[in-house]
Amino acid sequence: MNRFFDSLVCTVLAGVVLGFAGGCTEKKSKAVAEREVRVTLEPLQKRVFRRQIPVQGTVWPVEYATISAKISGTLELLKVDEGDSRKKGDVLFGIDRQILKNQVTVREDEIKVKQAELESARFMLESAEISERKAILDYERFLTLWQSKATSQTEFETYETTYKKAEMDVKSARAAVINAEAQLKQAQGNLTIARKNLDDSVLHAPFDCVVADKYVEENEYVTAGQQILKLENQKQLEVICYISSVYYDQVAAGKTPVRFALDGVEKGQGVVTYKAPSIDPESRTFKLKVLVPPDISLVSGTLCDLNLILEEKEAYGLPADALLLRANDRYIVYAAGKDNRAKSFDVVRGIVDGKYCEVVNAAELLKERFVVTGQTFVNNGSLLRAVNVK
Repeated sequence: MNRFFDSLVCTVLAGVVLGFAGGCTEKKSKAVAEREVRVTLEPLQKRVFRRQIPVQGTVWPVEYATISAKISGTLELLKVDEGDSRKKGDVLFGIDRQILKNQVTVREDEIKVKQAELESARFMLESAEISERKAILDYERFLTLWQSKATSQTEFETYETTYKKAEMDVKSARAAVINAEAQLKQAQGNLTIARKNLDDSVLHAPFDCVVADKYVEENEYVTAGQQILKLENQKQLEVICYISSVYYDQVAAGKTPVRFALDGVEKGQGVVTYKAPSIDPESRTFKLKVLVPPDISLVSGTLCDLNLILEEKEAYGLPADALLLRANDRYIVYAAGKDNRAKSFDVVRGIVDGKYCEVVNAAELLKERFVVTGQTFVNNGSLLRAVNVK
């Protein structure tokens, strides 16, 4: 009975031990099953990288002007309205033109009078000079007679007085000529002013333009300096913007390329046409101008997006998210080895252009396929499962 009991106990214990051993083996096999990381692999891509500054500027016409009245008077002629186009030299408006024409006529007549007065004064001078010469001869003759006591003192003094009076008449006649000449010159100056006022009474378009605004109406009285019209040449536009002074030495007028963007889409390329010679001390910015290419349709006064290209080159790169930052500003990327195990590489980051980043040390990495998605869960030696390979 004891042997049978001992045998039964041994059999039960053996079953329990075998059952426990079987359960441990199953758990161990499950622990050995390694987790795969799903990733996307991509080699280095060759593309153009640009180091650029995105800025916004205001569109302005290259040629624009606010036309003001040069003289005061009634605006009796206004040949334009808002939105009208005019060629260079076309008449825009006129002020009191008939009155000013009459003033020119009066000044012209005044010159004729002054010319006649000058001519008369010259005749009087010539007559006075003739009388003076006759008086001199008489005086000299009677002086000789008086010295020889052939004539009386009274008669000699009469001819002496006549001579001195003739001399004074000549001086007076010369002064009258000088005065007449001055009056003629003054009249000529008045005529010049009258003609200038007449010219200023009619304003012509200084360039091909569109009337952007009109500040007065026809038949209104205007004063000198009052604004009448605002003109713009919208056939040639430019974008004016202000950027940080830290880029001053990196931008050059006539050299730095610029790309225009509308609603995030590139529309064309231009070049910086003007860079301010100095930096504003308060805002620490400087002014730039860029001509708008004729194939880009813009309206003056609107905002325009620009990208200033400071550097442009063709190089190899990867999506910027593929580069992982580590300590000491060191960047790494993971690549898939032959056994689909992850291995890390140090990379030198260059230009970041949008979603792509230049890899400066690309020459030593051209044969590798790099993890561009899923890299957050990857470590050195991780088993990779590529779901998309480019």
